[in-house]
Amino acid sequence: MANRAVTFRAGGAGGQSAPAAPPSPGPVVLMADVSEFQAEITDATYLAWSKAVIIRAMYGAGHVDGAWYGGQRREQLLSGGAQFLGLYQYLVATEDAATQARALAALLGHLNPGEYVIADIEEGAGPQQARWLAWADVMHGELGFAPGSYSGLDFAYAAGLDPVDWVAAYQATEPAMPHKLWQFTDAYTVPGVGTADCSLFRGTIGQLRALAYGGTPAPAQPAAPANWTETLLNELPTLAQGATGGDVRTVQGLLCARGHTVAIDGSYGVVTASSVRAFQSAAGITADSVAGPVTWAKLLGR
Repeated sequence: MANRAVTFRAGGAGGQSAPAAPPSPGPVVLMADVSEFQAEITDATYLAWSKAVIIRAMYGAGHVDGAWYGGQRREQLLSGGAQFLGLYQYLVATEDAATQARALAALLGHLNPGEYVIADIEEGAGPQQARWLAWADVMHGELGFAPGSYSGLDFAYAAGLDPVDWVAAYQATEPAMPHKLWQFTDAYTVPGVGTADCSLFRGTIGQLRALAYGGTPAPAQPAAPANWTETLLNELPTLAQGATGGDVRTVQGLLCARGHTVAIDGSYGVVTASSVRAFQSAAGITADSVAGPVTWAKLLGR
């Protein structure tokens, strides 16, 4: 099938000269976003520069990206030492989101440690949250791991997708929207690739890998309790996607009381995780979809 160009640029209208160094102090991981538009890529040269990379696997339900090479690129990157491999699908607005998700799940088959699946949502009229949730529900059910979302900063706000896990904003300062990855330019000179989109993660490669399939992120450490009430709050269980039981129902009930539409069924699924993340974002705390001590405290009005 012929290449299908995507003219919409999520991060802005044109390229921006990226800084030679990360925009602010602290450890960062840089990673390129490659697709069939980068015709010649030398994996070994790239991996000597970064152990993290993102590749487009599919465009809609019917076009397997040329960068996939029948899965060979995936295998070569992982065997070559890649520690984080983002695999994304561009969601076409005129195609059913769940159908697109099933096509990607069939292409991937399974996830390897360090892989992270992402929905690239850049088009569609009106709110897009329902499309995202339909896609994410299928991906989680098929592959057993919560996927991530990508969009441009302005589109994410306009389409009701905020916050997204991977945000595109081609600007000198990092966007305030909570995110995990920031695509800061579409014109970075990347060893082994050439000019490409480039994103950054604030942290180490180990911390980035912990976000992916097979990772074990360390829970945030709460402040030392000041009284017995805080002690009780800190003893509440930390809940994440996949959890079940009475404590999950409590979280769901508290979310409903805060105006979120969640079924109180005791199953911490995609909708509950998304609602927790939206609540965290509105409360001004880390938006990671995990109900830990800080989130419990905010839900309980502490």
